[in-house]
Amino acid sequence: MKGGVSDLNPKNSDKLLSIIIPVYNTEKYIQKCLTSIFKKLPEHTEVIIVNDGSPDNAEYIIKKFQKRYTDSLIYCKKPNGGLSDAKNYGLSKAKGKYITFVDSDDYIDPNMHKEMLDLALEKDADIVYCDVEQVFEDGHKIYSHCTNVSRKTDYFRLIDTPLMAASWNKLIKKELYTNIQFPVGLNNEDVAVAPILFAKAKKIYKIDKPFYKYYQRSGSIQNSGFNEKRFVIFDTAKICFQEAKNLPEELQLQIRGSLYTHQILALLIYPISNLSKEEQKHLIPIFCKKINDFGNDFYENCYVIEYVKNLKRKHLLKLLKKADTAKIIRWLAYYKLFDAFRNRCTFIKTTIQNFIKKIFVHIISIVKKIISIPKILLRKTRTFFRIIKTKIKNRED
Repeated sequence: MKGGVSDLNPKNSDKLLSIIIPVYNTEKYIQKCLTSIFKKLPEHTEVIIVNDGSPDNAEYIIKKFQKRYTDSLIYCKKPNGGLSDAKNYGLSKAKGKYITFVDSDDYIDPNMHKEMLDLALEKDADIVYCDVEQVFEDGHKIYSHCTNVSRKTDYFRLIDTPLMAASWNKLIKKELYTNIQFPVGLNNEDVAVAPILFAKAKKIYKIDKPFYKYYQRSGSIQNSGFNEKRFVIFDTAKICFQEAKNLPEELQLQIRGSLYTHQILALLIYPISNLSKEEQKHLIPIFCKKINDFGNDFYENCYVIEYVKNLKRKHLLKLLKKADTAKIIRWLAYYKLFDAFRNRCTFIKTTIQNFIKKIFVHIISIVKKIISIPKILLRKTRTFFRIIKTKIKNRED
């Protein structure tokens, strides 16, 4: 992770924000991505597009934007080196006081960067981050709250979430990237960097709006099917743990807890549990071996214990330690049925509650109308006598 960005003094540039967009095989999506970014681009912002040897026609679309936004769009083309390499390349070109990334198959609320930059400048923040909206191909959306409000510090509230490592919903002071680079050749690259990067921050602020639109396309890295390559998360976690050794012990404990739960254990609890038994028989022994390499540091981590307890998965830890594949498969199947039953009960409960609320609101409305009848009658009576009085007076005149 050594050898990061040089020349970090913001006085050397009038740029306040650098938006780095790595591009590879996203011809279908980049038009929407760039349109959303340039719609309300803040002043003194540069958009650095890094074409990582993309074989499609993304370059044609990029150059159309480059002609229109000559003062703010910087286009770079390089041989394919992977996402980490593209990010590092973009960082080496960035001149802004703050850095953020956007994946070229995602898009944003046009107000995102202006509102976040305004807050960052007002508070002299080290990090400003926002919530995320996951957008699926069938059109449905899921709001992802990117903070754990149960934690006591800004740092732990930020890192103890599933989307902690994402670099695209955060504005980060460029100086924090000093001596930090993304590990080239590894997916899940943000996991190796994010907790260390955030630990340098003294001022962290949150905007409770889902500015970032995280598009869940079937061909993306995260949604292209589960295989052994996804276990690269163990390697990036180890890089992070190694880099964290100079941090206070409490921060190290929190970092390990976050990565053990949201990044590693979650693989077993969610995607692996949805695979066929044959696939599970192949992957679970590998998963157990890798997780047992962490030894008691994993099993005794208080946040791991808390995590499985809250999810009612306490049996998993013993089974993982024994690497009992057959029982793990049975328990995963049980948990899946249990969750489906619990979700169904929650749905029924919510439906009944909403129905009762509607009835209650309707009853209140009826009661209010009944209560208002005397007032209406009194008002109409007064009006009636006023008219009679007026008529009598007119006759007398």
